[in-house]
Amino acid sequence: MTNIADHKLPVLEAVDRSFDLGTKENYILNHILLFVNLLLVGVFAIDIAESFNYLSHNDSLHAWIRDAEIIFGMLFLMEFTLRSVFVYIPDKKFLSRYSIINALVIVSLLAPHFIGNLAILRFLQIYKVYKVYSLGKDQRSYHTQ
Repeated sequence: MTNIADHKLPVLEAVDRSFDLGTKENYILNHILLFVNLLLVGVFAIDIAESFNYLSHNDSLHAWIRDAEIIFGMLFLMEFTLRSVFVYIPDKKFLSRYSIINALVIVSLLAPHFIGNLAILRFLQIYKVYKVYSLGKDQRSYHTQ
């Protein structure tokens, strides 16, 4: 009989490596995050186009946008939680500019469903896209060649 904890340790080590700069796992994570962030910017663009009546106001489109925001919000909340456990708290970077902006983006995605629209905070997503892109730009630091 195998111990379940023995199987969890490699997964935790892989997650930890994905937040360490210069690793193959971090390279992959940054590219996935860049893609997801660009998808979210696309959802924001559709939302803005709908609010300015460039797209016909359709209840199913509006519901799709809100559902997409919840999904992205949950993905970013999961990433933020893992990054907090493996990076922010151990390195005492919890109050860094990027972690605060990351938290505000998550709030802007999830808050409209609970307390009201915080659409102005969604523009912080552009900074997040830039940050992820600039991290992924320096491919020499990754061990992928």
